[in-house]
Amino acid sequence: MKIKHLEKYILLLSFIAIVVLYILFSNTSPKPELFSSTNKTYSFKTKNGNTYFSLNRELSLLPGDLVHLTQDDGNNWTPFEIKAILLLARQEIRLSTPSGIISGTTRQDVVLDKKWRNSQGSISLRNGKEVSNIKYDDILRISGPLWLLTSIDSKTLKNDQNQLSFYQRTLNDQYSFGEVDKFKWTNPSTDENSTPYDLFTPPIIYIHNGDLTTRLPEKEVKAEELEPFGLTLTKVTKSEYPLILKSWVGETPYFEDLMSNGSLTLGKAVRNRVELGKPYKRDLSRKPGQPSLIPCDDNDSQKMFIVQHFVVQQYRNPQTGGLRPVGRAMIKDFQLGGNAFEINTLMTKVYAGNYTFHFLANLPNLSPQEFSFESASIDSTFDYGGRVYRFSSADYEDNSLGVTKEDPRQAEIFTKSFSF
Repeated sequence: MKIKHLEKYILLLSFIAIVVLYILFSNTSPKPELFSSTNKTYSFKTKNGNTYFSLNRELSLLPGDLVHLTQDDGNNWTPFEIKAILLLARQEIRLSTPSGIISGTTRQDVVLDKKWRNSQGSISLRNGKEVSNIKYDDILRISGPLWLLTSIDSKTLKNDQNQLSFYQRTLNDQYSFGEVDKFKWTNPSTDENSTPYDLFTPPIIYIHNGDLTTRLPEKEVKAEELEPFGLTLTKVTKSEYPLILKSWVGETPYFEDLMSNGSLTLGKAVRNRVELGKPYKRDLSRKPGQPSLIPCDDNDSQKMFIVQHFVVQQYRNPQTGGLRPVGRAMIKDFQLGGNAFEINTLMTKVYAGNYTFHFLANLPNLSPQEFSFESASIDSTFDYGGRVYRFSSADYEDNSLGVTKEDPRQAEIFTKSFSF
């Protein structure tokens, strides 16, 4: 009987040992990292009326995560939700995506709120000469010097009696990057000894500029300078309108087209018979001896102008007192826009509010080059060293015009406004 009871005790103890070992080894998975900081670690920045704070360390928090604040030495903790995070331009960050980890420097300021995963957008990162655009949908985690927006005001954070704490995922889980830092022994904050070494830690001595030191100076990181816009508006001149009223037959005017050969200075002007009330466009496929202007539909995107009115009146010469007939036509130009204007047979040159903008392009390692845009040629482009400049807009009331610059090496499009 004693032997039988002994076997039962041994079996029971073995079962208990197995259960204890299972519990111990099943709880060895990595847990979230707890971080606790004092008010001395905060930096503050205001953007678009919101005040963000930084803990001056690498973080891996996202909108919707929680931080906890205590105001009574850790007895009671109040949770605060992170409303948004701010990624500053030219900051080194890492993005975890389904295809791997992408590191680089941000191209511009980015603000992510709680609904950022449902919005259409991307984060542009530069790594050397390569630029990557990562869509929000592909981002699983962000790590870097993040700026946080919560409902905690800056005065509360600056209070010496308050302390902030938060949990974030460790580098061992599915959203982790890099390696876990090795544990270092440090002195507690209450220790008056300010040395970074423990009792048995031998210091490493360096010689820098002839002096002994335990720390090497950090290398100065120079921010990459962006290429200048490279465009200067040198002058603005009035452009001669390409049509001149030369004669008429009955109530039908005849115009000379100075642009029949593609330039005001090339070839011989072509005379065209133009009927009232019909839109006309330039015939780009005309043959010698044919008119350069042909009628078109109102919906034709290439329509140039229409003669709204034509009249013949007697004109008295103020010097001689003699009379002569003068043809007068009201022209509506669809490419220039604006109000209709007059062309008469007394005019040798016509100015209808068209301008020519002269520019000088000058970039490092490229030869300067001059080019021009006509005010009627919106969306005209000019290629300079692989950069494409586009005449994008013009405001003649404010006397300003806009030009965009596209560089195949950069993701964003740059815009500059010029006054004239």
